[in-house]
Amino acid sequence: MDNWKKLFRPIILERGLDYYEMGAVTHVTAVENGFHAFVEGTRDYKVRIEIKEGEVRSLWCSCPYAEDGNYCKHMAAVLYEIEQNEDSDCTGEEETLAVSGQELKEVIQKIPEEEVRKLLLELAEADDHLKNRIFMQYIKEVSERQMLRLKKELEHITYRYADRYGFVAWGAVYDYACAVENFLDENVNMLIEKGCLTEAFELTNTVFITVGNQDMDDSNGEMGQLANDCYAYWEAILENCNEAEKEQMFAWFEKNESAGIVIDYMEDYIRDFLMNEFHDEDFLKKKLVMLDKQIEKAEKRKAEKNSWSIDYEYQNNILKRIEIMEELHYPAEEIHNYKKKNWKLAAVRKLHISELLNKNKLTEAVEILQESKQMDKNSPGWVAEYSEKLIELYQKLHMEEKYKDELLFLIFQCGQASLNLAGKLKEICQKEEWEEYREQLLKGKAGWSIRYSLMEKEGLYERLLEEIIASGSVYNLDYYETVLKEKFPERVRDLYIAYVKNQAERASDRSNYKILTSYLKKIEKYPDGKKAACDIAGEWQNVYRRRPAMMDELKKAGF
Repeated sequence: MDNWKKLFRPIILERGLDYYEMGAVTHVTAVENGFHAFVEGTRDYKVRIEIKEGEVRSLWCSCPYAEDGNYCKHMAAVLYEIEQNEDSDCTGEEETLAVSGQELKEVIQKIPEEEVRKLLLELAEADDHLKNRIFMQYIKEVSERQMLRLKKELEHITYRYADRYGFVAWGAVYDYACAVENFLDENVNMLIEKGCLTEAFELTNTVFITVGNQDMDDSNGEMGQLANDCYAYWEAILENCNEAEKEQMFAWFEKNESAGIVIDYMEDYIRDFLMNEFHDEDFLKKKLVMLDKQIEKAEKRKAEKNSWSIDYEYQNNILKRIEIMEELHYPAEEIHNYKKKNWKLAAVRKLHISELLNKNKLTEAVEILQESKQMDKNSPGWVAEYSEKLIELYQKLHMEEKYKDELLFLIFQCGQASLNLAGKLKEICQKEEWEEYREQLLKGKAGWSIRYSLMEKEGLYERLLEEIIASGSVYNLDYYETVLKEKFPERVRDLYIAYVKNQAERASDRSNYKILTSYLKKIEKYPDGKKAACDIAGEWQNVYRRRPAMMDELKKAGF
């Protein structure tokens, strides 16, 4: 397989390697287009990998991190496993100085039992991690004292990687994140297996709060990755809880979703879990009450202060309330009335439009899109979005006149960044009519961003060259050089000659000289260009001989 490691962030790649080396990858099955496998983690995650001609084409995993569109450690672990199997098939076993697991096992089996116990005791007394591992593995009930020991071990991890000011610097943050993740995987998994779900939840929360308040260089997103790990453990714990334990969990999330126990963006994980999990009827009803209070509070804040963040929070709460009403099977009329009550929110209308489209109620969707264009006329981005959807629907409904009118509206009132819409308009216009619209685009503001590409598409090459000359931009000339060189080689050559002569007076460092010599090499490829480039280089060698960096770059370029 080629270059698959480039798909992953370094921290994810390292964690995938850890999982692979721990033997977490199981049931690897070759299928027609790749492999299927399972990876043992918080739970068993399914992984699918499509490989074609030795190249990874697509990756899928059932874990929460991958559901957000990320490449996860489970995918990386399976790819390491596949790669190792391929290497073994191709090269066979290589000798190594490392002690194999079998060799170690054979030696340990020969040690008398009393000596093993004595050695283990000595090692555990000197290593808190090993001590906790033994307690967690072999005690039946987890005491409060043992929970304190585990929390102390977590403190020691932070102490080990932080500087004297308590900051985990960039060079240490990856190792810190790995150590915390290993602590989670070892201890929370064991607590879940023992059925100690309250303790597992408590320890996961301790990790989440510790990480959520740790001052660190989070350039590579280690804090978010650890928060995702905690979220996955919350899911695993909730899945195995009894009713009383679920109530305790819900109460913790309800209490802390905006209590400031972690830095601001980490609170989103608490709120997301509270709102997206807990699907029992009683919990859903409680969430409705919470949302109503938050919506009322946001309405008061909106009245006092106009803020994007307040609007965003208010809108999301409304949408979440609608979602929960549907989950509780509220009457359709009641849900519709609630939407109408909040009809001023574009997000509510967009939700309703999406639902209508899913039910293939295209005419009703058109009506709301038309209404939304008027309601949100002061938001150009939304208006353009509605217009694009209307164009699509008018075409499906064979409403040719409406389709054309909406195309004209979107093109001339909203503008566009590609030739796609102009191409659609051309398809439905007569030649003379299209040429009139084209001229409006080339001369007006609506076509400002596409005028060069439109000239090229329409074969207006001389006009394109004149426009580029008027712009004074060599970058525009570079972009359209291929087509203009073919049509007007001497004129394009002369433009480049004028450009380098003008820039030579202003150039002041080696990077500028490199650019200038690259343009000389470009000029050489035009008719009579070699002589022109050599003449310019000779002139510079005479006029600018006191610029050693320029002389050096000219020499490197062969002048």
